[in-house]
Formats: sequence, structure tokens, C-alpha cells
Amino acid sequence: MSAPRPLPQRIAGEWVSLRRVETGGATRYEVRRRGRRGVIGEVAVDLSGEVPFIERLCIDEEARGYGAGSGAATALLRTLARRYDMVRTWAPPDRGLAVYFWVRMGFRPVPGEGPDGGLWFEQVLRSRRGRRGGRQRE
Repeated sequence: MSAPRPLPQRIAGEWVSLRRVETGGATRYEVRRRGRRGVIGEVAVDLSGEVPFIERLCIDEEARGYGAGSGAATALLRTLARRYDMVRTWAPPDRGLAVYFWVRMGFRPVPGEGPDGGLWFEQVLRSRRGRRGGRQRE
């Protein structure tokens, strides 16, 4: 297994920016609206395996419905795609909105029980064949 490939300190999206705040265990980011100071959510990504795992993407209730979650996910996925071929996440078993969110973000369900009895999801970020600038893998 290879060493985790670190993510940048800051990730800028169209509507939000992510600022890394700790890296012990999972890499954790605060989500902020671009041009504003207040934290409106957080994202945690476990990079210890071959496939990164988005453990948590949570936007404060009062900031939901304005594109912050989608913006944070899009910015994070764009950054992960530069380093990884695939990403995984999950949805709690009692959160239908989380299932809808990940499907809308392009993830597909994966058979098997996820964390806490939830549902696994994964997304291919780039094809292993024909990657630009890299050797093709079979």
C-alpha cells in the first residue's frame, strides 16, 4: 500500500472554499462561503487506503439549500481526481436526503453494508486507461 497523497491546505470552489484544519487521522476541512469568514460546515476525508473515503460532508442547517454542499463536494472531487482514480463515501441508513445527494453528485451505490449499517457509494474520478501524462495501467 502506498503512502497517502496529501491534499492542499486550501481548495477553492465556485461558491465555497475548503480550508484544512487538521490531518490527524482523517483530513478535515472547514467549509466557508467564498469571500466570507464564517464556517458553514466541514468535510472529512480518510486518505489512508488506496481509495479515499469521504467520511463526512456536513453543512450547517441554516446554510443548506444554497449550493454549499454541492459546491464543497464538487471542489473536493476535482482535487481528488488529480491524485486518485476513485473515491468512496457513504450515507447513513436513516438519511434519504444523503442518498439523494450522493447520487446527484454522480456516485453509484455499491453492494454491502456501509459504516453504521449505511449505504456505500463510489465514483470513478478518472479512467485508468488513457490517463494524461501517465503510464496506462491494465
